[in-house]
Amino acid sequence: MSPKLGIAVALACCGLAFFSVSCSKNNGTTPTPSPTPSASVGPDTVYIQDTGSKTIRSYRGGSTNNGIVAAKAVYPTSDGSQPDVVYSPLFDVLWVPSAYPLQNKGPVLNTPIRIWTAASTKNAVNPDQTVPYSDGAGAAVYDATNDLLYVANIDGATIQIYSTAHLMTASSVAAANITLVITDGSILGTPRPIEMVLDSATGRLFASDEGAVVAVFDNFAATAASAAASHTNMTVPANREITALNQPDGMAYSPANDILFIGEHNFKQIDVVHNASTFSGPQGHSQVISGFGTGPTGLAYDAPRDLLFSYDPNNGQGGGVDVIPAPEVASGNVNSIPNKRSFFDNLVPLSGFGITVDTTH
Repeated sequence: MSPKLGIAVALACCGLAFFSVSCSKNNGTTPTPSPTPSASVGPDTVYIQDTGSKTIRSYRGGSTNNGIVAAKAVYPTSDGSQPDVVYSPLFDVLWVPSAYPLQNKGPVLNTPIRIWTAASTKNAVNPDQTVPYSDGAGAAVYDATNDLLYVANIDGATIQIYSTAHLMTASSVAAANITLVITDGSILGTPRPIEMVLDSATGRLFASDEGAVVAVFDNFAATAASAAASHTNMTVPANREITALNQPDGMAYSPANDILFIGEHNFKQIDVVHNASTFSGPQGHSQVISGFGTGPTGLAYDAPRDLLFSYDPNNGQGGGVDVIPAPEVASGNVNSIPNKRSFFDNLVPLSGFGITVDTTH
Protein backbone atom coordinates (compact mmCIF):
# COMPACT_ATOMS: atom_id res chain seq x y z
CA MET A 1 0.00 0.00 0.00
CA SER A 2 1.31 3.46 -0.84
CA PRO A 3 2.25 5.93 1.91
CA LYS A 4 -0.51 8.24 0.67
CA LEU A 5 -3.20 5.61 1.20
CA GLY A 6 -1.60 3.70 4.03
CA ILE A 7 -1.42 6.72 6.32
CA ALA A 8 -4.97 7.62 5.33
CA VAL A 9 -6.14 4.21 6.55
CA ALA A 10 -4.25 4.60 9.81
CA LEU A 11 -5.66 8.02 10.53
CA ALA A 12 -9.14 7.25 9.35
CA CYS A 13 -9.41 4.18 11.49
CA CYS A 14 -4.61 9.30 7.47
CA GLY A 15 6.08 24.55 -17.56
CA LEU A 16 5.70 27.71 -16.66
CA ALA A 17 8.13 28.22 -13.90
CA PHE A 18 5.75 29.72 -11.38
CA PHE A 19 3.30 26.84 -11.35
CA SER A 20 3.66 24.44 -8.47
CA VAL A 21 3.62 21.04 -10.07
CA SER A 22 3.83 18.30 -6.99
CA CYS A 23 3.41 17.57 -5.29
CA SER A 24 -0.28 17.33 -9.10
CA LYS A 25 -2.20 23.38 -14.94
CA ASN A 26 -7.34 26.83 -21.18
CA ASN A 27 -10.25 26.53 -23.38
CA GLY A 28 -10.41 27.75 -26.92
CA THR A 29 -9.45 31.27 -25.89
CA THR A 30 -6.24 30.00 -24.23
CA PRO A 31 -5.46 32.80 -21.76
CA THR A 32 -1.79 33.66 -21.45
CA PRO A 33 -0.35 33.14 -17.96
CA SER A 34 1.10 36.22 -16.33
CA PRO A 35 4.90 36.55 -16.12
CA THR A 36 6.80 34.87 -13.35
CA PRO A 37 6.92 37.23 -10.35
CA SER A 38 10.22 38.68 -9.25
CA ALA A 39 11.87 36.51 -6.63
CA SER A 40 12.49 39.59 -4.52
CA VAL A 41 8.95 40.96 -4.43
CA GLY A 42 6.59 38.18 -5.49
CA PRO A 43 4.31 36.74 -2.80
CA ASP A 44 4.36 33.12 -1.76
CA THR A 45 1.48 31.25 -0.18
CA VAL A 46 1.77 27.56 0.65
CA TYR A 47 -1.37 25.39 0.60
CA ILE A 48 -1.14 22.23 2.72
CA GLN A 49 -3.59 19.36 3.16
CA ASP A 50 -4.05 18.25 6.76
CA THR A 51 -5.66 14.89 7.41
CA GLY A 52 -6.29 15.37 11.12
CA SER A 53 -8.34 18.57 10.88
CA LYS A 54 -9.72 17.58 7.43
CA THR A 55 -8.81 20.95 5.97
CA ILE A 56 -6.53 22.61 3.47
CA ARG A 57 -4.50 25.24 5.29
CA SER A 58 -2.68 28.16 3.62
CA TYR A 59 0.31 30.05 4.96
CA ARG A 60 1.59 33.43 3.79
CA GLY A 61 5.31 33.96 3.43
CA GLY A 62 6.10 30.29 3.02
CA SER A 63 9.64 31.00 1.85
CA THR A 64 10.57 32.81 5.05
CA ASN A 65 8.33 31.07 7.59
CA ASN A 66 10.28 29.46 10.39
CA GLY A 67 8.98 27.81 13.55
CA ILE A 68 5.37 28.13 14.70
CA VAL A 69 3.06 29.97 12.27
CA ALA A 70 -0.68 30.57 11.98
CA ALA A 71 -2.66 29.62 8.89
CA LYS A 72 -3.89 32.55 6.82
CA ALA A 73 -6.99 30.58 5.78
CA VAL A 74 -8.51 27.12 6.07
CA TYR A 75 -10.65 25.24 3.54
CA PRO A 76 -12.91 22.51 5.02
CA THR A 77 -12.81 19.21 3.13
CA SER A 78 -14.48 16.59 5.39
CA ASP A 79 -11.83 14.35 3.86
CA GLY A 80 -9.82 11.88 5.92
CA SER A 81 -7.72 10.68 2.98
CA GLN A 82 -4.50 12.18 1.67
CA PRO A 83 -5.30 13.89 -1.63
CA ASP A 84 -3.20 16.21 -3.74
CA VAL A 85 -3.69 19.95 -3.55
CA VAL A 86 -3.79 21.45 -7.05
CA TYR A 87 -3.80 25.20 -7.65
CA SER A 88 -3.91 27.56 -10.64
CA PRO A 89 -2.41 31.00 -9.96
CA LEU A 90 -3.78 32.22 -13.29
CA PHE A 91 -7.42 31.50 -12.39
CA ASP A 92 -7.02 31.46 -8.59
CA VAL A 93 -8.72 28.06 -8.43
CA LEU A 94 -8.01 25.31 -5.92
CA TRP A 95 -8.85 21.65 -6.67
CA VAL A 96 -8.75 18.86 -4.08
CA PRO A 97 -9.47 15.34 -5.43
CA SER A 98 -10.52 12.97 -2.67
CA ALA A 99 -8.90 9.55 -2.26
CA TYR A 100 -9.87 6.41 -0.41
CA PRO A 101 -8.22 2.97 -0.35
CA LEU A 102 -10.02 0.01 -1.86
CA GLN A 103 -9.81 -2.06 1.36
CA ASN A 104 -10.79 -5.18 -0.64
CA LYS A 105 -14.30 -3.85 -1.15
CA GLY A 106 -14.08 -2.66 -4.71
CA PRO A 107 -13.98 0.96 -5.89
CA VAL A 108 -15.31 3.57 -3.48
CA LEU A 109 -17.69 5.79 -5.41
CA ASN A 110 -17.76 8.85 -3.18
CA THR A 111 -14.43 10.44 -4.05
CA PRO A 112 -15.44 13.95 -5.14
CA ILE A 113 -13.30 16.72 -6.54
CA ARG A 114 -13.73 19.78 -4.32
CA ILE A 115 -13.18 23.17 -5.95
CA TRP A 116 -12.74 26.66 -4.54
CA THR A 117 -12.86 29.59 -6.99
CA ALA A 118 -11.21 32.90 -6.09
CA ALA A 119 -9.46 30.68 -3.59
CA SER A 120 -7.02 33.28 -2.29
CA THR A 121 -9.96 35.36 -1.02
CA LYS A 122 -11.72 32.52 0.82
CA ASN A 123 -11.49 31.38 4.44
CA ALA A 124 -13.43 28.75 6.40
CA VAL A 125 -16.00 28.23 3.63
CA ASN A 126 -17.08 25.02 1.96
CA PRO A 127 -16.12 24.32 -1.67
CA ASP A 128 -17.85 26.38 -4.35
CA GLN A 129 -18.23 23.24 -6.45
CA THR A 130 -18.18 19.54 -5.63
CA VAL A 131 -17.75 17.37 -8.72
CA PRO A 132 -18.90 13.75 -8.33
CA TYR A 133 -16.10 11.31 -9.00
CA SER A 134 -15.85 7.54 -8.85
CA ASP A 135 -12.76 5.59 -8.00
CA GLY A 136 -10.49 8.50 -7.14
CA ALA A 137 -6.87 7.93 -6.13
CA GLY A 138 -6.37 11.47 -4.88
CA ALA A 139 -3.64 12.12 -7.46
CA ALA A 140 -4.21 15.00 -9.88
CA VAL A 141 -2.32 17.62 -11.85
CA TYR A 142 -3.35 20.74 -13.76
CA ASP A 143 -2.33 21.48 -17.36
CA ALA A 144 -2.12 25.27 -17.52
CA THR A 145 -1.55 25.43 -21.27
CA ASN A 146 -4.77 23.59 -22.15
CA ASP A 147 -6.83 24.25 -18.99
CA LEU A 148 -7.18 20.52 -18.35
CA LEU A 149 -7.35 18.70 -15.04
CA TYR A 150 -5.98 15.14 -14.95
CA VAL A 151 -7.34 12.95 -12.13
CA ALA A 152 -6.09 9.41 -11.49
CA ASN A 153 -8.20 6.34 -10.72
CA ILE A 154 -7.39 4.17 -7.73
CA ASP A 155 -7.73 0.73 -9.35
CA GLY A 156 -5.58 1.09 -12.45
CA ALA A 157 -3.45 3.34 -14.61
CA THR A 158 -6.37 5.31 -16.07
CA ILE A 159 -6.66 9.05 -15.62
CA GLN A 160 -9.74 11.12 -16.43
CA ILE A 161 -9.39 14.42 -18.27
CA TYR A 162 -11.62 17.40 -17.51
CA SER A 163 -11.79 20.25 -20.04
CA THR A 164 -12.06 23.95 -19.14
CA ALA A 165 -11.04 22.90 -15.68
CA HIS A 166 -11.26 26.31 -14.03
CA LEU A 167 -15.01 26.39 -14.78
CA MET A 168 -15.86 22.87 -13.58
CA THR A 169 -19.22 22.42 -11.85
CA ALA A 170 -21.14 19.63 -10.18
CA SER A 171 -22.36 18.53 -13.62
CA SER A 172 -18.90 18.30 -15.16
CA VAL A 173 -17.89 14.94 -16.64
CA ALA A 174 -14.59 13.74 -18.02
CA ALA A 175 -14.02 14.57 -21.68
CA ALA A 176 -11.86 11.48 -22.19
CA ASN A 177 -9.81 8.82 -20.44
CA ILE A 178 -6.15 8.04 -20.97
CA THR A 179 -4.70 4.76 -19.79
CA LEU A 180 -1.00 4.95 -19.01
CA VAL A 181 1.18 1.95 -19.80
CA ILE A 182 3.65 1.57 -16.93
CA THR A 183 5.95 -1.45 -16.57
CA ASP A 184 6.77 -2.29 -12.98
CA GLY A 185 7.49 -5.87 -12.00
CA SER A 186 7.95 -4.98 -8.34
CA ILE A 187 4.23 -4.83 -7.56
CA LEU A 188 1.30 -7.19 -7.77
CA GLY A 189 -1.59 -6.17 -9.99
CA THR A 190 -1.79 -3.18 -12.30
CA PRO A 191 0.62 -0.26 -11.86
CA ARG A 192 -1.14 3.04 -11.23
CA PRO A 193 -0.14 6.67 -10.69
CA ILE A 194 0.34 7.69 -7.08
CA GLU A 195 1.56 11.19 -7.96
CA MET A 196 1.83 13.17 -11.20
CA VAL A 197 3.92 16.18 -12.19
CA LEU A 198 3.55 18.07 -15.46
CA ASP A 199 6.17 20.30 -17.08
CA SER A 200 3.86 22.88 -18.64
CA ALA A 201 6.54 24.16 -21.03
CA THR A 202 7.04 20.80 -22.76
CA GLY A 203 3.86 18.95 -21.82
CA ARG A 204 5.92 16.13 -20.34
CA LEU A 205 4.23 14.10 -17.60
CA PHE A 206 6.03 12.30 -14.79
CA ALA A 207 3.92 9.66 -13.01
CA SER A 208 5.22 7.88 -9.92
CA ASP A 209 4.07 4.30 -9.62
CA GLU A 210 3.18 2.50 -6.40
CA GLY A 211 6.21 0.22 -6.65
CA ALA A 212 9.63 1.26 -7.91
CA VAL A 213 9.08 3.38 -11.02
CA VAL A 214 8.55 6.94 -12.21
CA ALA A 215 7.22 6.72 -15.77
CA VAL A 216 7.90 9.59 -18.19
CA PHE A 217 5.45 10.52 -20.98
CA ASP A 218 6.73 13.00 -23.57
CA ASN A 219 4.24 15.38 -25.22
CA PHE A 220 1.53 14.08 -22.93
CA ALA A 221 -0.32 17.40 -22.74
CA ALA A 222 -0.77 17.54 -26.52
CA THR A 223 -2.09 13.98 -26.53
CA ALA A 224 -4.48 14.73 -23.68
CA ALA A 225 -5.73 17.90 -25.36
CA SER A 226 -6.41 15.97 -28.57
CA ALA A 227 -8.22 13.23 -26.68
CA ALA A 228 -10.36 15.74 -24.80
CA ALA A 229 -11.24 17.70 -27.95
CA SER A 230 -12.32 14.56 -29.82
CA HIS A 231 -13.75 12.78 -26.75
CA THR A 232 -11.57 9.81 -27.63
CA ASN A 233 -10.17 7.42 -25.04
CA MET A 234 -6.52 6.54 -25.57
CA THR A 235 -3.77 4.27 -24.29
CA VAL A 236 -0.35 5.90 -24.00
CA PRO A 237 2.89 3.99 -23.30
CA ALA A 238 5.70 5.55 -21.30
CA ASN A 239 8.63 6.85 -23.32
CA ARG A 240 11.06 5.87 -20.57
CA GLU A 241 11.14 5.03 -16.88
CA ILE A 242 13.24 6.01 -13.90
CA THR A 243 13.60 2.74 -12.02
CA ALA A 244 15.07 1.12 -8.90
CA LEU A 245 13.18 3.46 -6.58
CA ASN A 246 11.47 2.45 -3.35
CA GLN A 247 7.80 3.39 -3.35
CA PRO A 248 8.25 6.83 -4.94
CA ASP A 249 5.48 9.11 -3.81
CA GLY A 250 5.64 12.90 -3.68
CA MET A 251 7.35 14.65 -6.60
CA ALA A 252 8.28 18.15 -7.70
CA TYR A 253 10.05 19.43 -10.83
CA SER A 254 12.42 22.31 -11.57
CA PRO A 255 12.08 23.13 -15.30
CA ALA A 256 15.03 25.53 -15.34
CA ASN A 257 17.36 22.85 -13.99
CA ASP A 258 15.56 19.82 -15.48
CA ILE A 259 15.62 18.20 -12.04
CA LEU A 260 12.97 15.89 -10.68
CA PHE A 261 12.71 15.61 -6.90
CA ILE A 262 11.29 12.24 -5.83
CA GLY A 263 10.29 11.47 -2.27
CA GLU A 264 11.04 7.88 -1.30
CA HIS A 265 8.85 7.48 1.74
CA ASN A 266 10.26 4.12 2.85
CA PHE A 267 13.84 5.42 2.72
CA LYS A 268 12.90 8.78 4.32
CA GLN A 269 14.78 10.64 1.61
CA ILE A 270 14.43 12.76 -1.53
CA ASP A 271 16.21 11.65 -4.69
CA VAL A 272 17.52 14.55 -6.75
CA VAL A 273 17.39 13.32 -10.37
CA HIS A 274 19.30 15.49 -12.84
CA ASN A 275 18.52 15.50 -16.59
CA ALA A 276 15.10 14.19 -15.65
CA SER A 277 13.55 14.78 -19.08
CA THR A 278 15.89 12.20 -20.65
CA PHE A 279 16.92 10.04 -17.69
CA SER A 280 16.17 6.36 -18.14
CA GLY A 281 16.90 3.25 -16.12
CA PRO A 282 18.09 2.72 -12.55
CA GLN A 283 18.39 5.78 -10.34
CA GLY A 284 21.67 5.39 -8.50
CA HIS A 285 20.76 7.57 -5.50
CA SER A 286 23.91 9.57 -6.19
CA GLN A 287 22.37 12.72 -4.69
CA VAL A 288 19.85 12.40 -1.88
CA ILE A 289 18.44 14.60 0.86
CA SER A 290 17.92 12.35 3.86
CA GLY A 291 17.07 12.30 7.54
CA PHE A 292 13.32 12.99 7.45
CA GLY A 293 11.10 11.91 10.32
CA THR A 294 8.40 9.90 8.53
CA GLY A 295 8.30 11.70 5.21
CA PRO A 296 8.85 13.10 2.85
CA THR A 297 5.28 12.83 1.64
CA GLY A 298 4.26 15.70 -0.64
CA LEU A 299 6.74 18.00 -2.37
CA ALA A 300 6.36 21.42 -4.02
CA TYR A 301 8.90 23.61 -5.81
CA ASP A 302 9.04 27.43 -5.67
CA ALA A 303 10.84 28.37 -8.88
CA PRO A 304 11.29 32.14 -8.33
CA ARG A 305 13.15 31.51 -5.08
CA ASP A 306 14.64 28.09 -5.89
CA LEU A 307 13.11 26.47 -2.82
CA LEU A 308 11.81 22.97 -2.24
CA PHE A 309 8.96 22.47 0.25
CA SER A 310 8.92 18.99 1.77
CA TYR A 311 5.98 17.78 3.87
CA ASP A 312 7.16 15.69 6.83
CA PRO A 313 4.32 14.46 9.10
CA ASN A 314 6.75 13.67 11.90
CA ASN A 315 9.06 16.64 11.79
CA GLY A 316 9.99 17.74 15.27
CA GLN A 317 6.85 19.41 16.57
CA GLY A 318 4.30 16.82 15.48
CA GLY A 319 4.34 17.48 11.76
CA GLY A 320 5.46 20.30 9.51
CA VAL A 321 7.15 21.47 6.34
CA ASP A 322 10.86 21.70 5.62
CA VAL A 323 11.96 24.60 3.40
CA ILE A 324 15.12 23.61 1.50
CA PRO A 325 17.08 26.31 -0.39
CA ALA A 326 19.00 25.55 -3.59
CA PRO A 327 17.70 21.95 -3.64
CA GLU A 328 19.52 21.18 -6.90
CA VAL A 329 22.79 21.11 -4.94
CA ALA A 330 21.47 20.11 -1.52
CA SER A 331 22.44 16.69 -0.17
CA GLY A 332 22.92 14.81 3.05
CA ASN A 333 20.87 15.14 6.20
CA VAL A 334 18.12 17.69 5.76
CA ASN A 335 18.82 19.23 9.15
CA SER A 336 22.42 19.97 8.13
CA ILE A 337 21.57 21.89 4.94
CA PRO A 338 22.64 25.56 5.29
CA ASN A 339 19.74 27.98 5.75
CA LYS A 340 17.17 25.18 5.82
CA ARG A 341 14.03 26.16 7.76
CA SER A 342 10.96 24.34 9.05
CA PHE A 343 7.53 25.64 9.95
CA PHE A 344 4.64 24.19 11.94
CA ASP A 345 0.99 25.09 12.43
CA ASN A 346 0.17 26.75 15.75
CA LEU A 347 -3.10 24.80 16.16
CA VAL A 348 -2.75 21.36 14.57
CA PRO A 349 0.03 18.81 14.06
CA LEU A 350 0.24 18.75 10.28
CA SER A 351 -0.14 15.30 8.79
CA GLY A 352 -0.97 14.64 5.17
CA PHE A 353 0.29 14.64 1.62
CA GLY A 354 -0.94 17.45 -0.60
CA ILE A 355 1.14 20.63 -0.81
CA THR A 356 1.51 23.37 -3.42
CA VAL A 357 2.87 26.90 -3.54
CA ASP A 358 1.30 30.01 -5.13
CA THR A 359 3.78 32.73 -6.09
CA THR A 360 1.31 35.27 -7.48
CA HIS A 361 -1.19 36.03 -4.72
